[in-house]
Amino acid sequence: MSAAPAGWLAGRCVTCGGASRFLAVPAADGSLRESLRCEACGCIARQRAVAGLLLDAVGPGAEVYLTEQASALYLALRRRLPRLHGSEWTAAAWQRLRMSAWLWRHGVPRLVRREDVTALGFGDAGLDAVASLDVLEHVSDYRRALREFARVLRPGGLLLLCVPYDPALAGVDTLATVDAAGTVTHLRPPEYHGDPLGGGVLCFHRFGDGLPEAVAAAGFEDVEAMPVRDAAAGLPQPVWVIRAVRSRSLPPPAPPGR
Repeated sequence: MSAAPAGWLAGRCVTCGGASRFLAVPAADGSLRESLRCEACGCIARQRAVAGLLLDAVGPGAEVYLTEQASALYLALRRRLPRLHGSEWTAAAWQRLRMSAWLWRHGVPRLVRREDVTALGFGDAGLDAVASLDVLEHVSDYRRALREFARVLRPGGLLLLCVPYDPALAGVDTLATVDAAGTVTHLRPPEYHGDPLGGGVLCFHRFGDGLPEAVAAAGFEDVEAMPVRDAAAGLPQPVWVIRAVRSRSLPPPAPPGR
């Protein structure tokens, strides 16, 4: 990836809908995926890439699930999608209270919802869209999570996935596994990704072209890996997003343990 300059870029933010500036702070490899924070709403590049696709596809009456809640993206989308649901994976009560306090400070007086993406608390076929950002690589059984996304979406519902994605990588590279007792086995040197609220989180997978195949197998069609790029919207580098539509019928449930 070519080096990207630091500094402010001007443009229109698709998330909050207004003219803004985006602060570019390139990573060591020149990537701006985790940068380009909107001066107005605080959303970074990957969040705005997903938000643009979502807001282009659904109206304000849509019921949408976002797999994050204590975030700038949730706050920005909530203003435009009143039926937005968010959640966090919170292992401890103090973490949930900490994230809830963050929401309260930002004008959302509610407790953070706890969800496990492999066993969602939503009913069948009730949602218009699901958007998940940088979650799936931290889920040991990502195929089960994809089946849950399909289950809770109505036929024709939209799935948007943003993960660290390498189109040149064949299949999916699994870095670690976890058994029924919760014991983690590392198949590669452990890799942790930063979490602004909870420190480093273990990465179980590196995703390549096997991810769109897994999405299709979970009950989706029109699956596309999209390099979202729009310099006028403060996205001068492509951000990969997997976009798919929930099929009319779902595949039979997977056998236990698969």
